[in-house]
Amino acid sequence: MQLRAGSTSSGLLRARYEVTADGRVVTGWTARTPRAHRELVVDGATYVLDAHGVARFALEGEVRAHLRRTVDPRPRTSWTLEAGALAYRMTGSGLGRRFTLADVDGGTEVGAVWRTTGLRPSYGAELPDEVPVPVGVFVLWAAMAIWRATVTAAATAVR
Repeated sequence: MQLRAGSTSSGLLRARYEVTADGRVVTGWTARTPRAHRELVVDGATYVLDAHGVARFALEGEVRAHLRRTVDPRPRTSWTLEAGALAYRMTGSGLGRRFTLADVDGGTEVGAVWRTTGLRPSYGAELPDEVPVPVGVFVLWAAMAIWRATVTAAATAVR
């Protein structure tokens, strides 16, 4: 599954995000500031997305998923994604522009989430076909939140 998220200006300091899956619009939201709690309609069903910092994320609705920061001695930060019987490890850096998605058991890379820079950044994901669309939107939203929090923290540290 291919996901894309782009933004357009929708007023003073507001952006409208639209997410497409394989070329069709599946959801969107308007934001002035990042929010740790959001309700979205994805393919006609309502879901609740929650963020607890950059360590824990949850998706509640017809499909449920959790993304939790992994505490281990690995040199790179990682999160474990669980959605029903599916389990993946998302690895990368908030300062980087790419997260990889790998099988938890074998470590084989099965997908990626990335962002582009520019005046209006855009985001994308290539995920396994067995990942439901709401979970894909959730993964993209969580990655966007991690990048936003990391960039904000880095900017604050420079001051």
